[in-house]
Formats: sequence, C-alpha cells, structure tokens
Amino acid sequence: MKSVTGTHLLIAFLTLAISNGLNAEQSGAANLAPNSFLNLETGAVSRAGGDVFWDGVALTPQGSAGLYNLGKLGSRVFKSIRASNASSVSYASKPIPAGTLVGGDIFGVRTNAGHYAKVMVTETNSEALAVQYTVFKPAEPAATSGPAISEVLNNYSYILPGLPNYGIAPGSLFVVFGSGLSSSAPPVLQSSEPPGLPTTLNQTSISVSVNGVNTTPALYYTSATQLAAVLPSDTPVGKGTITVTYNGQTSAPAPIQVVASAVGLDTLYGTGNGVGVATDGNGKVLGLTNSAMPGQTIVLWGSGIGGDPANDDRTYPQKQNNLANTTQVFIGGVSASVLYAGRSQYPGLDQYNVVIPSTISSACFVSVVVQTGLVVSNAVTLPVSAEGGPCSDPATGLDGTTLQSLEDKSGNVNSLLAILSLHTDGSQSLAFALAGGLSGANFGKGYEYASEGSCTVVPPNQGPLQNTIPGALDAGTIQVNGPTGQFSLGTGPGFYQNQFNATSGAYTFSGSGGKDLGSFSVSFNVPTPFTLTNSATLALIDRTKDATVTWSGGFPNGVVQVNGEVGAPNVKFFCYAPTSAGKLVVPSFILLALPPGSGSLVVSNATAAQPITATSLDVGVAGGVASTKLTSTFR
Repeated sequence: MKSVTGTHLLIAFLTLAISNGLNAEQSGAANLAPNSFLNLETGAVSRAGGDVFWDGVALTPQGSAGLYNLGKLGSRVFKSIRASNASSVSYASKPIPAGTLVGGDIFGVRTNAGHYAKVMVTETNSEALAVQYTVFKPAEPAATSGPAISEVLNNYSYILPGLPNYGIAPGSLFVVFGSGLSSSAPPVLQSSEPPGLPTTLNQTSISVSVNGVNTTPALYYTSATQLAAVLPSDTPVGKGTITVTYNGQTSAPAPIQVVASAVGLDTLYGTGNGVGVATDGNGKVLGLTNSAMPGQTIVLWGSGIGGDPANDDRTYPQKQNNLANTTQVFIGGVSASVLYAGRSQYPGLDQYNVVIPSTISSACFVSVVVQTGLVVSNAVTLPVSAEGGPCSDPATGLDGTTLQSLEDKSGNVNSLLAILSLHTDGSQSLAFALAGGLSGANFGKGYEYASEGSCTVVPPNQGPLQNTIPGALDAGTIQVNGPTGQFSLGTGPGFYQNQFNATSGAYTFSGSGGKDLGSFSVSFNVPTPFTLTNSATLALIDRTKDATVTWSGGFPNGVVQVNGEVGAPNVKFFCYAPTSAGKLVVPSFILLALPPGSGSLVVSNATAAQPITATSLDVGVAGGVASTKLTSTFR
C-alpha cells in the first residue's frame, strides 16, 4: 500500500494552514505605570486617551475598543497569531484583571480605529505592566529598505536553530520570516497544477547556496513578513546561506542548515506541538470524538522526510516513491509499522502511512514521534480508542466528548485546580488552588501533557501554561481540613495558597463560593509518598539510550510524571506512567530532542484525580502531588 489519498479539500486545508492572511503589521513595546493609557495605533503611553487603561488593578478598554483574553500561551503562540485570527473573535468591554496579566499572557484588542492587535505581557513589576504588541492594519506600499531574514524554519515543526533536531531537508516545505520580503498585499496560495509552483512570485525569489551549489526554491506564497517555499531535492546537505530578492534588492545572507531528513509533523493548532493532524483511509481528520483504533492504518501529515530526485518539487501530482527505509514512527512509545513515507501528490507535503500498534491502550493524548537516523521530529499526540469513537483518559478522568465540548465552548472555560504539593525533604508543603477562565484550546491540545505510557516534548517558547490560570475567578474563601487541623488558603480571586506541615491522611478542600463560582467540597486520602530507587543512575543521561526511572510505594491508582529540562532557553519533556508500573522509561527518541548540557529531572507522584463540582464551574480537579528534583547532565 503506497498511499491513502484524502480529499482535495483536506489537502487544501493542510497546505493553506501554512498561511493565514497577513495585513501590514506595526509592532512595538510599552511600559505601563498605574493610571496610564496606551494608544496601540501610535504606541503612545499617556495620562489620557488611548485604547486601553491600566490602573494597576485591571486593564480596561476605552471608547469603542474591546478586549479578548487568550491566556498564558507564550511567545511562540503570540508569533503565530495572524490578522485573520485576530479579527475572528468577539471583543468585549469587560476589563482583564491584574491577576490574569502575567508574563506570557496574550490578549487581543480591537482598537478605537477599528484595527486589531495582538498583545503579550512580557513582565510585571509591582503594579507596572510591560507589553509587546502588533497592530494589523490595511496593506500599505512595501518598504523600500530591502528584504531582511530573521528565521528559517520547518513549516510544521517550528524547531529552532541550535537544537539537535533542527534542519531543513531537501524536498521539504519551509518558511522564511523577516521584513520587506515581498509586497504587503495579502498572500495568495499558488496552485501546483502544471506548470507548477513559480520560482518568482510578486517580484520575490529565494536563493540557497550550499557547498558551492545554488538552488532556487519554488514559492507557495509571499508576504512582507513571511514566505513559504519548497527546498529543491537536489540541494546538498550542509551549512549554507539563503537570500531573498525582492524588487531588485537582495537581503543579507542568512544561515541555513540543510540536513538529509528532519521531519516536521503538522498540528491542529499550528504551533508545532499538541494534537497532530492525522486522517483515516477516507481522508477524515481524526480527533477527540473520532479516535484512531489499534490496528488501523492512518496517515500522518508533515514535511521533511528528505529529497526525492524523481520529483521536481513544483508540480502536482508528485510521484509517490516510498522513502520509508530509514523511517521509524513511535506511537505511545511503541514502534509502528510504516507502510509508506514520502511525498503526497503535492510538492513539499509528505504523508506517513502507519499502523496503530495493537498494544496501544485507549487514551486521548498518545504520543507520536517520527525518527530518521538520530534526528527526531516534533512530538505530537493522537487520540486512540478501541471502538474508534470518543477517547478516554483515565489519568484525568475526562473523555473525548467532554474535552471536545470544553474546547468548543464559547468564551472561557471556568476551571478550578486544587492541589496539595507535598515536599519530601522535610520542609513545609504547599496547598494551593487556581481558579480561572481558560481558553478551550487548553483542553483540546493538552500542552504539557501526554497520556499514561506516553511522552511529549515542549520546545522553547511554544506556549506552556506554567503555573498560572488566566482570567481570575472569585471562589470565595477556600479552607483545607487535614490530619493536623484546618487552615485557610485565603480569599483569592484566582490564586489561593498557604503552607502546611504534610502528613498522610484524609484531606478536604472546601470553598465558600464567591461571585464567580459556587461552593464546593472535595476529599481524598494522601498516603505515604513514593521513593525513587535509582536516583544515582539519573545524574548522567545518555540521550541516545532510553533512561529508566524506578520507584517504590506511591499513591494507589495515581500517576507518575517525569519532567526533564535542559538548555537556555530550555527544552522540556514530560512522561507519564501509572504508579503501579513501578518504573517509567524515557525513550531515546524523546531525549534526542534535547540539547546536551546540564539540566534537571523532576519526578512527581500524583493521587488519582478527584472531580470538583460547583455552580458555574465547567471543570474542576483536586489531588495531592509529591515531587523530587534531581540535577542531571544530558550528554
């Protein structure tokens, strides 16, 4: 079986996903002291006028301006937001409270001039607020200063230069970010029907030089700040340079690392991590309520398998030659049978026809990684269910139907997390609760989560939620009753916390209810935490080999998370296993995505998730977590 061909509509969606319509962009940064106004059209910070007003307590839209908060999604998501994204949401006059506006929080603004802006908080200091922003405006004539290149990335993975799995493979789709790359007119996706993709489009062309060989990539689209192209299959492997020529002016050379193979898997959210794009034999996209089944043949989509000299990388239909000899696909940590790996019928767009291993258990976020040689793809996830319908995730207590409904919910999802964080070193432990409104995408994507038996990798700046829930909610006063008595976590809103002396026994979180959430009570038992039994062997980790973490004891019916991170900016991985397993294997295909260097491992054991129910609460979870942190060197 060489291919599973989806509908033209599906392929068009996959290809169009490389670009959202771009208008002219005006970017800047601002520091807002309390009682100051920001005019996003001019960048002026003043004591009167403007689009938004910051008083140290909340950010409030002014005049006809409106706000829409996305949450703490980080700079990678901020960068990926385009004009069409910004104009597609409903803006409101409701203020955003200060507790939500933490570093990495992203919100949209509809300005008084009727334009749309994306804004990200970069720093909070006392009551001051530092932000960076981009305003999308109607197209203006192109700048005359000439093109400049800032980044060259795989179209799907967004793996950054300097990481061990970075590289642009011959025959792959890649994107060039920069300024003055072409006209400011909205990009138009070019057809690859004969005579094929153009090598010059809107007076823009790209030249790549490696080891004295020059090649000219064919263009899918152009814009002033972003180009998408296919690297010709006859481009040599090695370090080279790339230039962009627009309107007779050529950019300064920028570096490009051409590698034999560096697969980037497409993702539903277009950020390089989270749920991957996969289809069944009928071209239907798999999802939370339409899961893959063990034994089923599915198609993964992406780019970067490597050059195919039999194709011209420009014209539909491409020849479908199987390049699977050096390709491995790991699903849920298990090597899957690869039936086909190579070009789809479209230039630069690859497909990977694989069989879901029969041993994979039902779960909503099963890991998927493609490896060629010692180079691994971005890590994505896939829902799997024996019946093929909605997935279920035992560790979270949520199923695909629930997750899909949360993802599709209009407005924020009212969420509550109540945790006992137990310190095993004898110091005081921390009890805390987070009450806030999350974007529905947090539930559909998974972010720093993979189901039990799986691992995921989060590259730098790709939108982890960290420790803060945006959109602070008032849940009243929250109390904890435990074996040593009762103590309060305060009155919030948003973040509640207090230290306590941990001991095993029964604990109850009780909320009085506030203006946003009703009262609640949830109880669970905290037994003696688990003990790591091979800490010494984890001080030095060989990235080319599996690393095993072992333990004894632990919370019955609970889950163990191993979180490792290394580098600056750091790359992180997350692996999960049931407590009862007694061990967790971090596969080499996960470790190979990390740069070598000094880092850390945090091994956490969590009780089984206990649901919280309250009026106006969409989803709530409570439990206890015991963690141990180790210093590790990854070589």
